[in-house]
Amino acid sequence: MMIRFRARCIGSFRKLRSLIPVSLLASVITLASPGLMAQDASPTSQPAASNAMLPDAPPPADVPSESFIGTVGAAGKTIGQDEWHLLKAPFHQKAIVWDALFLGATGVLIANDESVLYAIPTQWHSTNREISNGALYGTAALAGGIYLTGLFTENEHSQEVGIRTAEATIDSVILYAAMKGIFQRQRPYTGPGEGKFFAGNWSNGSFPSGHAMFTWTIASTVAHQYHSIPLDILLYGMAGTVTTTRVLAGQHFPSDVFVGSVLGYLIGDYVAHKPQEIRGIRASKVQKVRNALLEHVDIGVE
Repeated sequence: MMIRFRARCIGSFRKLRSLIPVSLLASVITLASPGLMAQDASPTSQPAASNAMLPDAPPPADVPSESFIGTVGAAGKTIGQDEWHLLKAPFHQKAIVWDALFLGATGVLIANDESVLYAIPTQWHSTNREISNGALYGTAALAGGIYLTGLFTENEHSQEVGIRTAEATIDSVILYAAMKGIFQRQRPYTGPGEGKFFAGNWSNGSFPSGHAMFTWTIASTVAHQYHSIPLDILLYGMAGTVTTTRVLAGQHFPSDVFVGSVLGYLIGDYVAHKPQEIRGIRASKVQKVRNALLEHVDIGVE
């Protein structure tokens, strides 16, 4: 009798021991999935649970792309309007006198390009090339610094200066590339060295000077928005340095830098004085850029 009772107890213990892992696994699943257990306990609560999760759902993926496309489209439209204005400007009646003076000065320089350029000692070329590059990059860095300062200090005027400078520079690059492709002028010390126009020089044309055009564009845009004599001296001094050193470096003829400088100055002047009817749109874009930058910058003391 005792043997039978003992065997029965041992069998019950073994069954209980075999159920322990199953009970633990069920407990773990219950703790890890409270939502699942709640659904099993109350089937009618499932729609409410689903609705409660909707406010936390991520926004549709196409919203940022639509915003980006809209921004790019607005920027492209602005640049297109600028280029159209620049192309029409010389044909206005009030510009006829200035057009004549500009073309006359350019013609005189072209007639004397070779005699001026080849009178410069070749040993000057390397140093002046470095100076021209430094002045261009320095002017661009100054404009970029103004914009970044405006972003982090929330100075709207500095932000506007940076945006308009970038816009003017894009306008300048497009016009420069078009003119270089149209006139195809030989660079100094290439081919016969005569600086011939329409000589098939598509990729490395000499007319106008890109360094001079871009530096004067940046300098003019910034200077016309600050009206500060010390800043004007600094900016136009750097631009004038680029104009001079590109000839002294043997990289361009005098007419190349003259045309590039004049066009760059006029482009900067135009963009700097454009009406500000789209300032609100620009401000919202600047705010988004500033917030995006600040999210990735951790400033603090540990």
